[in-house]
Amino acid sequence: MKKKRTIGLGVALMQLLLVAVATFNITFFVSSEYYEMRLSNLQELESQYKKLKEAAGYVDQYFVGEYDEQALIDGAVAGYIDALGDRWSGYYTAEQTQALLEEDQNSYVGVGVTISYAEGSEYQITSVTRDGPAQRAGIQPLDVLEAVDGVAVRDFETYDDMVAAVRGEQGTQVVLTVLRGGETLDFTVTREEVYNEQITAKMLEGGIGYLSIAGFENNVDAEFEQKLDELLSQGATSLIFDVRFNPGGYVEVMSNMLDKLLPEGSIISMSYKDGRSRSYTSDAECVDLPMAVITNEYSISAAEFFAAALQEYGVATVVGEHTGGKGYAQNLITMEDGSSINLSIARYYTPKGVSLAGTGVTPDREVEMSEEDLMRFYELTPEEDVQLQEAITVLTAQPQ
Repeated sequence: MKKKRTIGLGVALMQLLLVAVATFNITFFVSSEYYEMRLSNLQELESQYKKLKEAAGYVDQYFVGEYDEQALIDGAVAGYIDALGDRWSGYYTAEQTQALLEEDQNSYVGVGVTISYAEGSEYQITSVTRDGPAQRAGIQPLDVLEAVDGVAVRDFETYDDMVAAVRGEQGTQVVLTVLRGGETLDFTVTREEVYNEQITAKMLEGGIGYLSIAGFENNVDAEFEQKLDELLSQGATSLIFDVRFNPGGYVEVMSNMLDKLLPEGSIISMSYKDGRSRSYTSDAECVDLPMAVITNEYSISAAEFFAAALQEYGVATVVGEHTGGKGYAQNLITMEDGSSINLSIARYYTPKGVSLAGTGVTPDREVEMSEEDLMRFYELTPEEDVQLQEAITVLTAQPQ
């Protein structure tokens, strides 16, 4: 419903813009000469936003439908960021931002799925938490979410509303309707506190230590070191790192993990718009064992740089499928109202100075997984996993 207003929407938008820029000027620029220059820039900025103000004025004057002003502002900012043409940058409302921050702590109340907006106006489940409520109910990666408790996803006003409907209160149930291979399926899932276990470690036959890395979130580097040491103490003579369906995470976390595996040298470098650069390096102390990394097209960002660094140093064989090809680093910038912009703020490069933007990592041993196996990825036994088996073959053939 349209909210009661004391000023026009166009005026509100411009006031918001003017106050934000003026505050920035007053706070950071006390030189009168420099302030005059910034004022000139502000006048130019106001001219550039004249079109938005004009459109908002027409909405105020003529539009007969009902609308939410906050939704309009959210939509304007989201469209602004979207028009950058960068698939990795995006706008998040305050509710979405809070959800992101909760997930970053690796624990939240929900069903244990990651839902992404895919091509064709679909909400696709791109990952499922191992042993989470959704996986136990039978939901699989790449399922397309069709409805929540009988409400079609297209009927939710916003993405936030849909996510809120999926999450709900701990102990309650939700019916998720998904499309899988042309078949519509209903799953009843009980919401609970979900812990996103980031590292799964186990010993395979032949002294092969296996570590599945779900993401590079906070504290995962410490978890990685602990589980790596456990495998080494159990007598691991070679290692497999599985970064399939890994969406990335923090570059510092990834670098700390690679420091345990690489000899002295560069890990990753980053360049910023203002000309600054930053590099992460490893010391000479490292694990000296045969290694393999398993990737697929859903290995993105830090996951593919993890594979690329090990590949470029010649210490690991990359097995599987071509990675996603992400070459920008993002920063989540929180705004005053709790919303945020996830903005690409740096380009990053492999140890040899190669950008992966649009290219990704090419495996040394390319092995495709069938669509059927991909859909039931978390149910595959080691013997059914053709990419894992190829990685085992590669390590078994190397001298220990």
